[in-house]
Amino acid sequence: MFEGGLVWAAVGVWAVMGVYVSITDLREAIIPRRACWTAGGAIAALLAGAAAATGDPLRLGLAAAAAASVALLLELVYRQWPEKIGYGDVRLIIVNSLLAGWWGIPWAWWALCAGALAEWPIAAAALGREGRTARVRWAPGLVAGTAAVLAWRLWAEGPTG
Repeated sequence: MFEGGLVWAAVGVWAVMGVYVSITDLREAIIPRRACWTAGGAIAALLAGAAAATGDPLRLGLAAAAAASVALLLELVYRQWPEKIGYGDVRLIIVNSLLAGWWGIPWAWWALCAGALAEWPIAAAALGREGRTARVRWAPGLVAGTAAVLAWRLWAEGPTG
């Protein structure tokens, strides 16, 4: 029971970070580094506590592997097309992947896909309006997509499923 509370706390930290970075991205076109890494550290610590409490320390390793797999791809994309994706987006996606990865590596990828899908209509409208020079603020969509995946996992399996 205690471990479920730690996972819920991690979700709460992530939600606060998600709202903050979404608002900041919409207002200032930036995703704050400190917010992502501070929340990511807190989420990792809470998930480490939950993994220890469940007696399954490899579960945290699975979440870290999920975040690392997504981070590797995004690092390559960022290095190839730095004008297409900001490093703030990369940081946010890594934190999203860490939390979604608690339920398994595929869920980190589903969170990324859901986030891109959530932002797609806005991105398409911006491209139609401004052409190739359009700047899309991805944080709200990335957070909304990850929230949908987290809600699904929490409903289907619970916090320690």
